[in-house]
Amino acid sequence: MEACCRVRRCMRGMYKAALVLGALIWLVSSGFAQNLSSEGLSSGNVFVGYSFIGANLFSGEHANLNGWNVSGEKKYLTYFGVIADFAGLYGSKLLPTNGSCGGGPQSTCLVNSSVSEYSFQAGIRGSYAAPKFRPFAELLFGAVHTDETGLSSSNNSFAATLGAGVDCRLTHMLGCRVVVDYLVTGSFNARQNSIRASTGLVVRF
Repeated sequence: MEACCRVRRCMRGMYKAALVLGALIWLVSSGFAQNLSSEGLSSGNVFVGYSFIGANLFSGEHANLNGWNVSGEKKYLTYFGVIADFAGLYGSKLLPTNGSCGGGPQSTCLVNSSVSEYSFQAGIRGSYAAPKFRPFAELLFGAVHTDETGLSSSNNSFAATLGAGVDCRLTHMLGCRVVVDYLVTGSFNARQNSIRASTGLVVRF
């Protein structure tokens, strides 16, 4: 009987110790999570906005394209997060092609071509969170798909982007962003360098 009482007292003591330990863990984790949230470590954001690119095409021409840019970021470290970036840009351009112009001799003609460019990239973003502003720099890798319908030409290629921007805080969850990216597409033998600028709204969570 005495041994049984000792076991019961031991179990009650272990139960109380577990409760105290659980309470301490909860308090510490709550304070740590609050600290993470205040610094943006456990936070993420989604950006949706307008995008413009001065694109150097595979046909050798330059075209100004307008469209959209969407990206999502999840932060895992104090100053770094993982991002995914998607963009679609559209426009038109008079592109040269060899063909018969109005029944004349074989010569170089201009064809009004619709141009579209889609990019799909992922990478890392480094940032520093101030009370009202968050400057950042990003490095992305992925692929780009370009269509030049007037020439019946399409191309898939590797893409790499180096960019910088700033988020401005509007409310607790809402902000605005301006970002400029240097986009490199193609291969070592046929490389295209373009500048992309985007602006829009950021939702933080």
